[in-house]
Amino acid sequence: MKVDEILKNVTEEIANMISTKTVIGDALTIQGKTIIPVTSVSFGFGSGGGEGRKKDGEEGVGGGGGGGAIIKPVAFLVVSEEDVRLLSVKGKGAIQELTEIIPEIAEKIKSIKGDKKKEEKKEEEEKEQDV
Repeated sequence: MKVDEILKNVTEEIANMISTKTVIGDALTIQGKTIIPVTSVSFGFGSGGGEGRKKDGEEGVGGGGGGGAIIKPVAFLVVSEEDVRLLSVKGKGAIQELTEIIPEIAEKIKSIKGDKKKEEKKEEEEKEQDV
């Protein structure tokens, strides 16, 4: 394999690994709030090769290539009907902020479930009265 082919193969493989889905993750929706992870992607690669002839005239080719990538979370985008918040992993920390939001979401879920139970009980009582 020639040096230009090695470079082409390495860059094609890196291009296949990197996409917008790598930077903006899949959204997770919980009770009206959508959480979208945002990541930082860094990558590097190198390759090299050479061609030569032995004393007997036989041609030889050698080459190699390699690369690496780092993907790390940098923020979470939290979207709700009321607002949009960007929670950075740096500073206070998105994990801490998310743990503050989770009880809020849990309370809303409990409230909704409680409201549904009240409605169901009221409907049952109304049916009993009609009979």
